[in-house]
Amino acid sequence: MSDATVFIPRRVRAQAFMPQCSIKTDVAIVHRSRWGKMEKSDTQKDRLLMTHQKWLEDPPQRSRTTEDLQIALRHRIREVLLPLIAGRGERIHLIDPPEHPNVGDCAILLGESDFFKRELPGSQVAFHDWSTYSPSSDRHIERASVLLMHGGGNFGDIYPHHHEFRLKILRRFPNRPTIQLSQSIHFDSPAVLQETRDAIAAHSDFTLLARDTKSEAFARANFDCQVVLCPDMAFAMDRIVRKPANVDAFCLLRTDKEAVAPHEEIKRQLNQMGLSAEARDWLDDPRTAARLGDILFSKFTRKFPAAYPLLAPLALIARRRYAETRLRVGIDLLSRGRIVVTDRLHAHILSTLLGIPNVVFRSFDAKAAAFYDTWTHAAPICRLADGPSDMVHAVQAVMPPK
Repeated sequence: MSDATVFIPRRVRAQAFMPQCSIKTDVAIVHRSRWGKMEKSDTQKDRLLMTHQKWLEDPPQRSRTTEDLQIALRHRIREVLLPLIAGRGERIHLIDPPEHPNVGDCAILLGESDFFKRELPGSQVAFHDWSTYSPSSDRHIERASVLLMHGGGNFGDIYPHHHEFRLKILRRFPNRPTIQLSQSIHFDSPAVLQETRDAIAAHSDFTLLARDTKSEAFARANFDCQVVLCPDMAFAMDRIVRKPANVDAFCLLRTDKEAVAPHEEIKRQLNQMGLSAEARDWLDDPRTAARLGDILFSKFTRKFPAAYPLLAPLALIARRRYAETRLRVGIDLLSRGRIVVTDRLHAHILSTLLGIPNVVFRSFDAKAAAFYDTWTHAAPICRLADGPSDMVHAVQAVMPPK
């Protein structure tokens, strides 16, 4: 029986795939240390560590289906986030959701938004990003019962303006409960790392969700805060569906400063295998109505901060619609191939969610390999490649028959 035709009841699939250990926490056992920082009791820390260890010691097997993986990772997100937000999800302020066209960040935002809608339907959600924030925004952020920082791969010094904004918020709201949603971590500068350590150490209630075990280990070694392993928030999105393929292999390859894969060599290797191939990136940003609407509300939010309470719900709708248009671009591109070859983490993640066999290369900062090694290595349609020479065997392993 093929992977696509295996049927296992949904509840059984989730239970079979996930570690048989709960991460649920009891807020009654949270206490303050003598420095005033919110800390978890030993019992609570033990529960978190048990879950992490169980996941690592009992990795999922390739014989389980790709749908099992999707269900399990969504369950994991719920299991991690709900206890952290419990009792303080009335007014959520999302910090730095993407205002740019990167499809991966837009998929993360939609996962965050769908999670709020599905799991926290009574919550009021507002946001500020690095481009709309001004000191006058503080009074609106201060009203939040919890701050949730947008997930992704910008925790560190690869994209300085996003990380500087993150640190600014931590310093300006040192006593506001703050959760950094799932991030990969990368630092080249010791000075920026120390600055980050200081901002976190000075915060009284900060939790960092690491989206791979490499980032988790780094965070535990360097930051004075609670650290929890959690999948990328794109896995919290509502179901997405692929479109018909046009070529054998679609290569979604980076053209930004994180690019490492040699585009022409990859296409040449695929052609030598007798496969038709197409290569593109997904950073184009046409001025669609959704994009113009998002820009308009962002400008109004910054220019008229007093009107923020009225503008905030409309701005959030505009930002979501823009993210939806970018996700559709990503789905259209990835669906072009019977398989996808990529060096973008979220092309790998979205292909997996769409059920498209895919091969992912090690990325500039190793975040793609770290995520694959932590979560998606179990999916039968996913493979990791070190480079074009290693790609051939990976493509052969996942290429579906015509």
